Amino acid sequence: MKGSFGRRIVFVLLVMVGVVVVVVSRRGRDEHRVPAGPAPAPAVAAAATPSPGLPTAVPEPAIPGASDPAQGDDYEDHPLADVMHKVLANDHQLNTFMYFYNRPLLGEADQAKYHALLSDRSLFAGVEHDLLYPEETKADKPGNIKRLMKIDYLREALAWKDNPARAELIASIVRILLTDNYPPDMTMDMRLSLSGNKMELFEMLTEIAPDQAAAVVQASRGTRQERLIAYIANTLEVRKQIAASAESVVTPGRH
Repeated sequence: MKGSFGRRIVFVLLVMVGVVVVVVSRRGRDEHRVPAGPAPAPAVAAAATPSPGLPTAVPEPAIPGASDPAQGDDYEDHPLADVMHKVLANDHQLNTFMYFYNRPLLGEADQAKYHALLSDRSLFAGVEHDLLYPEETKADKPGNIKRLMKIDYLREALAWKDNPARAELIASIVRILLTDNYPPDMTMDMRLSLSGNKMELFEMLTEIAPDQAAAVVQASRGTRQERLIAYIANTLEVRKQIAASAESVVTPGRH
């Protein structure tokens, strides 16, 4: 599950080329649409769109029992090491998470700290805000890497089956997927980058909480996110079918 950020960035950029059709067509309708009053309410309460205007930043929460771990040589040989160090230097919570994330064998004390981190409801809110409303207005490597790391945080928290905050975590992921965070003046590269993040999150749900992923598809119907969610779901299903087909071809030849 702990894949290369470089490979994931390339994958997201390649796969999300197909989203151009969805995003451009909707953007065109938005620019030429005559205002028709307030937008309809989302299909579920968890998907409520934030109030118009610039969202209020969520303050960084304190992490119970977490020290200030140094990253050491975790990224010494990584091709994006300089960028990753810069990102982590400006985000204490993310830096702490990546410290534990890169150490699969934790002692009892560190494991307790890691679990406190993965069940921190206030941290969920901060990650949700950062994924929905990034500071940058143009897609770049630091922003992309930062959001992928925060998605890894959500993935680790969701993969922990005994997470006491699992319900709140799932609700947060659902809100990210169903919230329309594409203002009319957003650049195309940012639209594609944020759509790639939604694909990562939806794929996470299909792997770890498939019933919730199916619920997201249902909840998106009749909303402005319907076409994007449908595209993501269909793309992942096609990939799954291709992988299954390839495996079935290889398997009979094994001895």
